[in-house]
Amino acid sequence: MSAPKVHHYVPAAYLRRFTDDDGYLWIYDSKRKEVRRQKPEQVMRIGRYYRQAWAPEGIDPDIIEKSVAVGLEPDGLAAIERLCNSPEQITGDEAANLVAYLEFQRIRVPRQAAWGCELMRQHLLATIGPKVRADLAKNKLTVTMKDSARFDYMRAALGTIHPWMERMAWEVVEAAPGSAFITTDSPVSFVNPAFLQPAEAGIGLAGTLVLFPLSSRKLLFMTHPECKSLDPGAALPRPTEGNGGVPMSFGDVFDAQKVAKTNWHMAHLAHHLCVAENQFALAAAISI
Repeated sequence: MSAPKVHHYVPAAYLRRFTDDDGYLWIYDSKRKEVRRQKPEQVMRIGRYYRQAWAPEGIDPDIIEKSVAVGLEPDGLAAIERLCNSPEQITGDEAANLVAYLEFQRIRVPRQAAWGCELMRQHLLATIGPKVRADLAKNKLTVTMKDSARFDYMRAALGTIHPWMERMAWEVVEAAPGSAFITTDSPVSFVNPAFLQPAEAGIGLAGTLVLFPLSSRKLLFMTHPECKSLDPGAALPRPTEGNGGVPMSFGDVFDAQKVAKTNWHMAHLAHHLCVAENQFALAAAISI
């Protein structure tokens, strides 16, 4: 199996769930300060993003791209389809597939990769000793994070998020007629009232909500059982795996104002790109 040279960090098949009637996305690019229309295949992609050119002999440098394309992504997208059309019928395997998809989607995007690499850099600076730090301050030395650090971060982060999601209550909500959910280049958002965007809370705090748009019409809204009984910034005990079935509810409809507010939170936790089925949803998300 040959791997494509351009890799999507948010799958085009997922982005198609947010297109207009002509199959285009309305895109707000905060880096370029522009709105444009593009096909899903043309956005949220980087050349050889998953290629590990330093892989030792005998290891396929494109193993991540190939394995994700045949397993995690199609299984996760099938679970998304189930949540959109018949959430009451979701199986344990489908829920597990979705959790795996969400965890990887969360950590693989450039925004999170950059954050992870910066954490590693700060840890390195804290452990190198005062003399080396003094040399750095005098520009005698420099610290360069290689691209392999991004993969080190992903390996370290995998497995740390899904136990939290498995203990949360899941709700599939619908956008009221005339309104639409957006998505972004960092589509799995952690929102907590104790933190102001663009600061982002950890998933292990009582008030942290997980927002994941399933389509222009539907959004997955995840909350901790303690969200109403504890301070939103309170740290929760680390969960163990295998917490049983996920509590699921559905049928709630967000009015246009609540949809716009939800979109605002997601837009302000994006890296550079927000996408929607129309320019009005984009404008409302950015301007609130």
